Amino acid sequence: MSTKFSLRDRSPINTSWVWKKKLPRFLAGACIVGTFFVFLTPHLAHRANSQSQKQEIIQAVESQNITITAHVGCEPDYDILERLGVKKVSQYVRREVVAVPSSSKVPLIQTLDTPLFDHTSQERGNLAEILQDDCSIPSSISLKVSPPPTYVDASHFDFGVATNIDRLSESLDAFVHWAGHTRTRIFALVEPDKRIPEVLAKAEKLGVNLTVTESEDEYQTRYFSLISHLADNLREETRWSCIIDDDTFFPSMSALIEAFERYDHTQQMYIGGVSESVAQIGLFGLMGFGGAGVFLSRPLVEQLSKPEVFEACQQSEHTGDRRISLCVYQYSDAFFTNDHRLRQLDFRGDATGFFEAIRPLPLSVHHWKSWFHADMAKMSKVAEICGETCLLGKWRFADGWTLTNGFSISKYSTEISTNDTSMELTWDGDHHASREAFMHELGPLREKDPGKIAYLMVDSVVDEDSVRQWYIHRNAEQGDQIMELIWRRQ
Repeated sequence: MSTKFSLRDRSPINTSWVWKKKLPRFLAGACIVGTFFVFLTPHLAHRANSQSQKQEIIQAVESQNITITAHVGCEPDYDILERLGVKKVSQYVRREVVAVPSSSKVPLIQTLDTPLFDHTSQERGNLAEILQDDCSIPSSISLKVSPPPTYVDASHFDFGVATNIDRLSESLDAFVHWAGHTRTRIFALVEPDKRIPEVLAKAEKLGVNLTVTESEDEYQTRYFSLISHLADNLREETRWSCIIDDDTFFPSMSALIEAFERYDHTQQMYIGGVSESVAQIGLFGLMGFGGAGVFLSRPLVEQLSKPEVFEACQQSEHTGDRRISLCVYQYSDAFFTNDHRLRQLDFRGDATGFFEAIRPLPLSVHHWKSWFHADMAKMSKVAEICGETCLLGKWRFADGWTLTNGFSISKYSTEISTNDTSMELTWDGDHHASREAFMHELGPLREKDPGKIAYLMVDSVVDEDSVRQWYIHRNAEQGDQIMELIWRRQ
């Protein structure tokens, strides 16, 4: 009992003695705790703030079923990601490109001493860091481009297409690149449809000179009827009449005009491009394949549209462009002239080898939304800033990446010389077509690079005085890597 009492009953003398003994230790402890809060509190607040922002972003993303990994050091636009079909992002980089017009024509590929990707920007994204509002690399890139033509007058070219109203309306977005405000004319033969006025209004708004004629004939009859239809609409300045498919695309109208200056339009001329596949030529013969564009000079159109010639050819058992070729061979003095830059593109699957090759811009491309996918309408939007001649222009950067404007950003596993004009064989051919089957039109060829890394352009929009492009390297497991290029004029 006395022991318990003595522990409780502490006199003033005992309390004073205890504090004198413990005071130094108390002050030392207080200093340590104070120092701890002084130095650690900002870090904890910083981390809490970062974690809070990260959590807010994760919550925002989860609502749209999009995952942003820790490697992304900025906050992308989630509406854009959704439009691009992105579900998971492991990299997002934005960079401004300034198009600098050159006083002369630029080479097919240009080399630069600056990297395309700023590697320091890719190292951001630690969870303890505050997320940035902007994904941009601070420095812009200046790229030289050939001087674009000030005005293109293609009034001496007429084009004919047989299709339906849905496909015609869809094709206008691509037609505007080469036919818009160029004074060329497009004549379409379509099945009867009440929506024709809507399509004509759309064409007028886009600056495409379109005439639509209804026809109840079946497709093959309508296709060959384009010859007489074009002949009936010849005007004084018409030199060339061209029959196309609704997915025929001309990357540069000025280049097409320049190419045809070397042909004599006063003679009967039959000009086109053969298939790139020997197997296709074996099936359909040596002729101008329609997707590449079948060009007939004015004298030849007048000859083939003579009633007795036209009716005889229209009764042929052959179809499409083969019917045209046999009619030319049987009833005119013309022989086929193969222009190797008019491209049918008879291959399937991966077309990157064709578009990334260091070759002159093709005069036409075909099958870009069927046999393979390369959205020419979106690809060509960059011409709003740097002109049609910069489409598919190529620049090699110091970090090994090559930009093929409007199509891809790629890095090969082995270095490819800028003097190497070979084409990577990335596609598949019909009817067991081998490498040799494509060499007559596309050689020299090289084997596919399995180690190549490629960002493919998936979208492009005109945004006031700029054009925005999105290139994506898809990886469903680790997350998509995205490079956004914003093109501006100098």
